[in-house]
Amino acid sequence: MILCLTIAGLSIPQDASPDPPNDFTKIYYATGDNKLLALPFESGITSMNVFAPALEDKITRVRLNGSKAETVLTNEKLSFFVFVADRMDPPPHQLVRLTRSRSERSLKISLIKGRKGYAPFEEDNVQLGRRILKRLRVEAGKNRFLFINYMELRPLASLPPGEYAIIGDSLADIATFRIE
Repeated sequence: MILCLTIAGLSIPQDASPDPPNDFTKIYYATGDNKLLALPFESGITSMNVFAPALEDKITRVRLNGSKAETVLTNEKLSFFVFVADRMDPPPHQLVRLTRSRSERSLKISLIKGRKGYAPFEEDNVQLGRRILKRLRVEAGKNRFLFINYMELRPLASLPPGEYAIIGDSLADIATFRIE
């Protein structure tokens, strides 16, 4: 004897995510009414070229002018929305806590001899949950298409008050905000 149970209309609701914006170069956050606003970008200042292989192992700081970010966010349903090239694993975006002083904010990074790029220190890194919301087909020329993933990033824990940044491959475009 086989027993079969069917429950009609039972589904697990998912959070409604906002539609992807048109500008793929920005980092967005969701407002309380689920609208997307772009985080402002600031340029990181460092004496190192992170796009060239490092000549030696080095620990340095990336500095941002000003003691506070202009955007203030709350922890309630804190979500960020980004675009990432298809098959980029892991995605380059990281959420980091910045050190604040009277006139600037900064992030300690390490460079490894012979390698391009940089890495923030684990104590400054905030763990993120990542979810691909949509795979977009984007025209990149005549009969050429790229695929881009529209993603949601969420901190796995509530953020304590302080200065934060979402960083990627480049230190020229650092998206900043603060939690009060």
